[in-house]
Amino acid sequence: MGITKIYLIGLMGAGKSTIGGLLADALSWRLLDIDNEIVKIAGNNIPTIFEAQGEDGFRGYETQVLMETASLDETVIACGGGIITRAENVNYLKDQLTIWLDVTPEEAAARLEHSDHRPLLNECKDTINKLQEILDSRQVGYAEAASLHINTGQRPPDIIANDIMLRLENYHV
Repeated sequence: MGITKIYLIGLMGAGKSTIGGLLADALSWRLLDIDNEIVKIAGNNIPTIFEAQGEDGFRGYETQVLMETASLDETVIACGGGIITRAENVNYLKDQLTIWLDVTPEEAAARLEHSDHRPLLNECKDTINKLQEILDSRQVGYAEAASLHINTGQRPPDIIANDIMLRLENYHV
């Protein structure tokens, strides 16, 4: 296959961590979730990081962890939804095998219904509308960074992971 790592990007609730785990298992690789790595190095959960350091402080950690993944092999990297808000991250990702898991705001909202660690959705009265605003502001970045675009619409994670595996068989680095 010639691929040594795979980056997953997309809106929160797109299934990056779930599908990333399935891909890592199928490839016998490891999964690295950038949000989990940020929590480890910052010593705080994501809402606390946002509260104490703002979104820009969080994005600084995100960029740091992303750049540290350059030395990894046999790893599926689940990126945070906002990874593409910094140009240097987009520039890095577009030179990698980066898969955009595209999800509608409605489907993402349903998946995030019981999530309490999404600072950008705190005190949000209309989750679907907020997710649409976020997607609208990030869509160009996702498209620019992505090598492959996968629509996750109404499909279970194992079917999406199988679809990705089939596409990877024909993917040339």
